[in-house]
Order: sequence, then structure tokens, then C-alpha cells
Amino acid sequence: MEIKKATLKFNYNKMVKLNPKNVYLIILHHSASENTSVEMIHKVHLNNGWAGIGYHYYIREDGTVYEGRPTAYVGSHCPANNSKSIGICLEGDFRKRKPTDKQIKSMNELIVELRKKFTGIARVLNHKDLYATLCPVVNLKGMVDNTNERGDFLC
Repeated sequence: MEIKKATLKFNYNKMVKLNPKNVYLIILHHSASENTSVEMIHKVHLNNGWAGIGYHYYIREDGTVYEGRPTAYVGSHCPANNSKSIGICLEGDFRKRKPTDKQIKSMNELIVELRKKFTGIARVLNHKDLYATLCPVVNLKGMVDNTNERGDFLC
């Protein structure tokens, strides 16, 4: 799996370094919009006064994975959980359609790679498991290989 890098300029003075030893969650999201690029989300998040895109990774409908916020920094995707998690967002409005097979395949491959980099990752959760939101509407954590219904990794 190739991870593409977009040309994104962050407000690094608003960002905090992520301590990899504290990361034990992957949190899954959907963009709630169609045809949205990582650059477009970055621009919206900058306009909100944030440091830039809050998700660490973004997976397009065709399965292409883009790096968002560098994993060296705390994300901005799930209040009270950002310093202990990596945020992955899938393109699409899952109120209207389900994620594509290519997105699910890429999501699973990305999670395998993240677990190699962040060895303390024990669970993968939907955004709505931790925060009062409908995101990601569908049960993305249920589509992750080798996890139980709680989102705990089995291996």
C-alpha cells in the first residue's frame, strides 16, 4: 500500500508533538461528503482556526490513502482522545452509501502498518463510540480484520 503525500502547509505553532507510547487507539471517521480531497478538508480545518487537517490519514473512494496531519503530531479529530489516537477518515457520506471495497481494503492495510509503527495500539473504534456524533454512520470498526465487536485486536 502506498501512502500519498499532499502538499499541505500546517500551522505548526498550534500543534503538539504526539508521544507514540501513549497511542493505543485508532479512531475511524467518514467525511460526510462526496468528492472531497485531503486538500479540501485541510482548507476547511484551517478556516476553522485549526492547525490544518485533523485526521492523520484520508482514504478516497478509490482506495488511495493520503497522509493528512503528520503522525508526529496530535490530531484534531475526537475531543478528549486526540493525544492517544490516530485518526483515519474515509471519503463519503455513509448516510447515502456504504464505503467501497477498495476503501475497506486500504483501511485494513493501513491499520496493519500503523500497528507496526505504534505497537501499543490495542483497539479500533468508530468516532461515535467516544463522542456524541453519528460519525461514521456505518460500523467501520466491524469491517476491520482481526478485531472483536468491541474493537479489540485479537492478535
